[in-house]
Amino acid sequence: MVSCGVLVAEAAEVTAISEAIGGASLAAFDLEFLTADRLVPTLCVVQVSWLTGPLDAPLGAIVAATPEVRVIDALAVDPRPVFAALAAHPRTIVHAARQDLSIIGRSGLAMPRVIDTQVMAAFAGLGDQLGLGALTSELLGFPLAKEQQWTDWAKRPLSEAQLAYAIADVSHLHAIYAKLVGKLGPRLPWALAESSLIAADALAAATQVPEDAWKNIGGLRGLDPLALAVVRELAAWRFRVAHELDKPLGWVLPEKLVIDLARSRPTDPDKVHAVRGLPQLARQRVEQILDAIASAKPTTESPIMARGMSARAQRWAEMLFAIVQLTSEETGVTSRLLATRSDAEELARVVDEHGIEAARGLPAFATWRHDLIGKRWEGWLAGSLGLAGDPTSASGLRLVGA
Repeated sequence: MVSCGVLVAEAAEVTAISEAIGGASLAAFDLEFLTADRLVPTLCVVQVSWLTGPLDAPLGAIVAATPEVRVIDALAVDPRPVFAALAAHPRTIVHAARQDLSIIGRSGLAMPRVIDTQVMAAFAGLGDQLGLGALTSELLGFPLAKEQQWTDWAKRPLSEAQLAYAIADVSHLHAIYAKLVGKLGPRLPWALAESSLIAADALAAATQVPEDAWKNIGGLRGLDPLALAVVRELAAWRFRVAHELDKPLGWVLPEKLVIDLARSRPTDPDKVHAVRGLPQLARQRVEQILDAIASAKPTTESPIMARGMSARAQRWAEMLFAIVQLTSEETGVTSRLLATRSDAEELARVVDEHGIEAARGLPAFATWRHDLIGKRWEGWLAGSLGLAGDPTSASGLRLVGA
């Protein structure tokens, strides 16, 4: 294991680490970065660990093994060769790594074969969005110190406490992974599929273009077509300015104000300046805001046309989401992973307007979700399954005919 007093800061060492990862059976990584007051996080430290030996080694042997660990100074040396080795590895372990994967994705690297121990824990019924410290305590029986979580990772030299924290964050991931594999059994492919989906989403977020920035804005339902078109233009403008200045999107224009401006559509600078809570960055670019509003052109084919639901689709959506909650209770899989309320509403709307066959491409009918939730939704919509009250269950419901 690397000494707590040493940071890897030479390109030759990075190359050696990359080669070692290429020959390892399991690899893991974590990143430390700064996000305050900036849009693109500053990557400061990369921690990697790996085990040699066969991938199908007994789980007990993986738990007992001591991994090799290295801590790379990302401010002194380019870590991308290590990222490439991790991306190519058949089994790379991470924990709650959506933002880490997005940072790596900015270099264009995809990591479709990662497996996230936070996702694994959720499928194992240990809890949703469980932190690494809590998971280490639950599975390995000892706490993981997190005092350095909010430390200044750009400061050099790093303290012994910072290095010890960085090392601990990857030293136990192999053992946690092995413990969770044992708990998951046939659910392991579900965790792999969901982890791959998270990695794909992170890459998409890292490579997003201004024209798609509206997709990250919520609360669009009920806006008229022109307001929706204004949201699209303002979101693209906000995206460009945030990247130009490397400032958080909310510093340029908070999401709520994007929608407020889309509703009111001011036509002169004084009315924009009068908007409560308008950031200084936006005040300096009022003419650009007015240009974005004026350029908005609604179309019937707008990708953000918000469609209402019929009364029966609304009733269906409530029942479909109740089935999600019931299924979560029965399986121990958090409802967020099964389907969201928006997923239920989308399915109800599509089936109402186009029939069940048109819904086959929705998430509930893809991968592992089909067996857990898709079949139940389809059965309820077809009338072969029913929802009945059950005072003995936590959800107060049970499926009849399942």
